[in-house]
Amino acid sequence: MKYDVLFPMNNLKKINPIEAEHSSKAGLVKYGSNVPLNMEILERLDPLNYLLQMNGKKAFAESEKLLEPGMRYWGEAIHKRGEKFVIGNLIKQPQIFKQVQDNAFVDARKVLEAFSSNSRTPFETQFKQEIISQMAKSSDRNEFIFLNQLLLSMENNVITIPINYEDRSLMFQYKYGYSEKERREREELEANEIKTLDFYAIFETLGPMKGKIIYLNDQISLNIEVNFDKSKKFLERNIINNELVNNINVIIKVVKNEIQPLYSFTQNNLLDVRT
Repeated sequence: MKYDVLFPMNNLKKINPIEAEHSSKAGLVKYGSNVPLNMEILERLDPLNYLLQMNGKKAFAESEKLLEPGMRYWGEAIHKRGEKFVIGNLIKQPQIFKQVQDNAFVDARKVLEAFSSNSRTPFETQFKQEIISQMAKSSDRNEFIFLNQLLLSMENNVITIPINYEDRSLMFQYKYGYSEKERREREELEANEIKTLDFYAIFETLGPMKGKIIYLNDQISLNIEVNFDKSKKFLERNIINNELVNNINVIIKVVKNEIQPLYSFTQNNLLDVRT
């Protein structure tokens, strides 16, 4: 499978000037017409009203959901009431994404090359060596803890990759596995082996997504779940209509529940590096 269909960086890059123009000409509601809004909560003014920063501009907004000052959210502008925006479908950006943005060191092109190559050294082995190399050079405690979390993620059979591309960052997680049903079917089918890969990704522009790639009898299925209809439409335009997936069954759907990482960075699984 051509994994570059999962990383539509070139198309995401094109969004910037287009939406910046929309923002200046028609306001932030227009700015959010193609992708979810990416916003930082600057101040809570009263139980419903907030001062936000979106696309480098400050704006007043109303939200029925309680928002936390200092945190970033993805969401949608439902409509405008005077100079104030009414926002909804809000999802808090996980702390892990802020850590990725601060410490992303894996070039997107190298990831694609590694997945596409026939090297005898698996990507996971190369990546682990790179993490250890970065830890040896690190003089920053937070960076060291972050790198250690990447190793802990691998110990839990989840590969967490902090990726940078141009001036943006994304996080990609994946794990291989079989369900009990798939294991039984694998034993029965023998040569007709089912292989699966679960993945989770955070794009600054599209928000979180998760999915599964299924291989069976030389057939490939790609199932993706997202939290925003705008993200779904973007992916449909750039994945389903991509000639690289002509022979792949692709299903993209919107889910209401907030999409969670395959592995979360928490205080409970931190290596104590205090001395």
